Amino acid sequence: MSMQGIKKAEESKSKAKAQDFEVEDHAFLNQLQAGVNRWIREVQKVTKLDRDPSSGTAMQEISFWVNLERALRNIQEKCQSPEVMLTLDVLRLGKRFHLTTKFDTDTGLKSTLETVNDYQLLMKDFPLNDLSSATDLNAIKISLNAIFLHFKKIRTTKYPIPRALKLIEAISRDLLTQMLKVLGTRRLMHITFDEFEKTMTLAINVFQTWDDEYERLNQLLREISRRNMNRRDESMRMLCRINPAHKKLQNRLDAMRKFRKQHEQLRTVIVRVLRPTQSKQASGNDPKEKAEGSSNNDEKNLDFTDTNTVNEVKLAYEYVKEIDCLDTSKDGNEQWEDAMKRYEERIDQVETRITARLRDQLGTAKNANEMFRIFSRFNALFVRQRIRGAIKEYQTQLIQRVKDDIDALHDKFKVQYPHSNASKGSRVRDLPPVSGSIIWARQIDQQLTMYLKRVEDVLGKTWERHVEGQKLKADGDSFRQKLNTQQLFEDWQAKVTQRNLGVSGHIFSIQQQRTRSGKNIKKLNVNFHPEIITLSKEVRNLKWLGFRVQLAIMNKAHQANQLYPFAISLIESVRSYERVCQKVEERESIAPLVAGLKKEVQTIISDVSFVSQLSTLRYIISRP
Repeated sequence: MSMQGIKKAEESKSKAKAQDFEVEDHAFLNQLQAGVNRWIREVQKVTKLDRDPSSGTAMQEISFWVNLERALRNIQEKCQSPEVMLTLDVLRLGKRFHLTTKFDTDTGLKSTLETVNDYQLLMKDFPLNDLSSATDLNAIKISLNAIFLHFKKIRTTKYPIPRALKLIEAISRDLLTQMLKVLGTRRLMHITFDEFEKTMTLAINVFQTWDDEYERLNQLLREISRRNMNRRDESMRMLCRINPAHKKLQNRLDAMRKFRKQHEQLRTVIVRVLRPTQSKQASGNDPKEKAEGSSNNDEKNLDFTDTNTVNEVKLAYEYVKEIDCLDTSKDGNEQWEDAMKRYEERIDQVETRITARLRDQLGTAKNANEMFRIFSRFNALFVRQRIRGAIKEYQTQLIQRVKDDIDALHDKFKVQYPHSNASKGSRVRDLPPVSGSIIWARQIDQQLTMYLKRVEDVLGKTWERHVEGQKLKADGDSFRQKLNTQQLFEDWQAKVTQRNLGVSGHIFSIQQQRTRSGKNIKKLNVNFHPEIITLSKEVRNLKWLGFRVQLAIMNKAHQANQLYPFAISLIESVRSYERVCQKVEERESIAPLVAGLKKEVQTIISDVSFVSQLSTLRYIISRP
C-alpha cells in the first residue's frame, strides 16, 4: 500500500502526502514504527557521545565538540528531510502519537544541539595551535597569554566548571609536552652556566605566566560557580584539586637550577681559594709577565694537587650529564636521585681536602685579621655541612672577637663626641662642632658595618639566620639607630633659627672691661660675632656631607662668607692698633712723635663706627 501511494504521487507529479497511504494497515504502521525506533537509537548514539577530558590533549577535547556539532547538524538536516517528515506524518495520521513524541524527545537532538552550540562560543578559534607550534620558550609564554585570554569567554557559556578544570589540566599536559620538545634540544647540563641561567629565566617566566593567568582565571571560575548554586560545592572543591602536569617539570627545573648554581659556586670558589698568590703566578718583577699571569685562566695557575681537586669536581658533574634530567617519570626520578647521590659522594672527597687545607691555613694564621681574610676567601663554601663543621671552633673564636670590637665601639660612643679625642683633632682641622660630631658618628657606623661584614665572612651569606648572627644583627641595628645623625642636624637647624644669627648693627662696638688693677676701661671691638663664622663653616661642611640646609640659614651663611675676609682683616687691624698703642704708652718719649698718626686713625674709626654692616655688605656686592 505504501508503494501504491508513492506511485500515485509520482504519476500526479506532486509530493507524497500522509493521506496517500493506507494508515489502517497495521503491518505497514508497525514497519514504519520499527524504522523510527531504529532512527531514535542511531541518533541517541551521537547525542549521548561523551569523552573524558582528563585524558588526552586539549585539542582532542576541542575537536570533539567541533566534530559533534557538525554531526548533530547533519542529523538535524536528515531529520528535517521530506522522507522523515512524511514518515512521522503517516504515523500521526495512524494515531501512533507516542512514537512521534518519542522521536522528538528521546533522541535529545534539540537539547544536545543547543548545548553544543553554547559550548562552541568557547571552543571556536581556540588558540591551541600557537602552543603546539611554538619553537622557543618566549613563544610558549605568548601562546599561554592568548589561551587564557580566550578562556575568559567561558563566562558567556554554560560549559561545566569541572570539565573546564579538566580542560585546563589537558592544556597543562600540552604545555609539558611542548616545553620538553623545546628544552630537549638545549642539552641543559652541557651548555655553559650563563646560557643555562638565561634558559632557566625564560622557563621561569613561562611558569610564572601560567600561575598568574590561572590565578585570574580561577577567580573568574569561582564567580561563575557562585552563580551556579546547584553545583557550587562540587565546583569549589574541584578548584582546589587542580593538578597541573607541568608542575613536575617545574620542580625538576628548580632542582636543576639549584644544583647547577651550587656546583658553579663550588667550582668557582675552589678555583679562587686554591689559586696561588700573585708572586707564585708570575716570577720576577716584569709587569708584562704579571699581566699575562693574571689574564690566564685561573685553573691553569693551580699546582698538581689543586688541579686534581678541580678535576674531581668536574668528574662529579659528569654523573649528572649522563642522564636525561628532564625525565620526570618514575625511572627518571630514580636516575636523578642516583646521580645526585654519586655526585655528593665524589664531592665529599673534595670537601675533605678543602677542609684540611682550610684548617692548616687557620692554624698557621698569625693574628685574627689574617684569619678574617682566610674566612672571607672560603666563606662561600660554608653552605657545605662538612666544611662548616670543621671550622666551627675558629668561628666561635672570631665571633667573640667581633663582639669585643662592637663593645669597644659602644664604649667609644658612650664617651660622646665633645669629650673624645676626635673632638680635639677636629678643632685642630678647623671642623665646627656639629659637622665634626656627624663625621665622628658616621665613622663609627662605617666601623660597625666593617665588623658585621666580618660576621658574614665568618658565618657565610646566611649569617643572619645563625643564632649568633641574629644577636649581632639585632645589636647592630639598635646601635645604628643611636648613630642616626639626622636628628642632630635638625636640632642644629632649630637652634640656629631660634638664635636669629646674622649680620646687623654697626661695624664697631664699645665694650667696658675691668683690668687687673681694678680700673674700668673701654675696648674697641669689631661687631662680627664668632658664631657667625662657625655658622658659615657648619653650612659648608653639612652640604658636603649631603644634608639639605634651610634656605634662610644658607642665606645667612652666604652673607657671613662675603663679610668674613673683611671682618677678619679688620679684627687683625684693631688688634694691631691696640698693641701699638700699648707700646707707645709704655714709651712716653715717642708719644708726641706719633700723636698725629694716632689722631688720624681715631678719626677714621670714629667715621666708620656709624656705618652698618648691611651697608658694607651692599657695597661689597655692588663692587665691580
